[in-house]
Amino acid sequence: MSTLTVPSPALISVPEPFDLEAFELEAGDPLAVELAASFLSEESARGGGAAARYLESDPREYETWLGGSLIGLRRADGSPAAGGAYRRYDATTAELAQLWTRPELRRTGVAGKVLDHLELIAERSGYERIYAVAEPGQHAVRRLLRASGYTALGEDRLEYLGFVKPLTEIPGFVPAPRR
Repeated sequence: MSTLTVPSPALISVPEPFDLEAFELEAGDPLAVELAASFLSEESARGGGAAARYLESDPREYETWLGGSLIGLRRADGSPAAGGAYRRYDATTAELAQLWTRPELRRTGVAGKVLDHLELIAERSGYERIYAVAEPGQHAVRRLLRASGYTALGEDRLEYLGFVKPLTEIPGFVPAPRR
């Protein structure tokens, strides 16, 4: 596990009293395993299909060498606080997945910080846009994506609603050379 290096500490600063550290993770890191367990527990209890899809997927899809990224925030006591990931969808698009925040940290801006950082990493990795799907019951995800500049790819009444955001809207964006 390596500590994230970012150009502006403001991207991952979290208001007091949370005192969180952000890390770039690989699938087998202990924090990644704890985040996955927390995400799966909550999704399973809610009856969300994301848990089943996660169990069917290969967590290595989110590793850097395959065009993805996985980040986690942990509290000073070492417990998982929030996390998220993206994987390669196609040569120019990253797909968000596993956005999760501890219930007591919701509505504090932590999820937005995770999303901001994932977007920055995706942009620096050469992606031109980022895609996400909000599943049934994920009203908070829909609000977060809209507030973060994502455009819905359908009507709100849809159970599964896709969202997309061009990364070229990030200030200072310079397209990476094609791979």
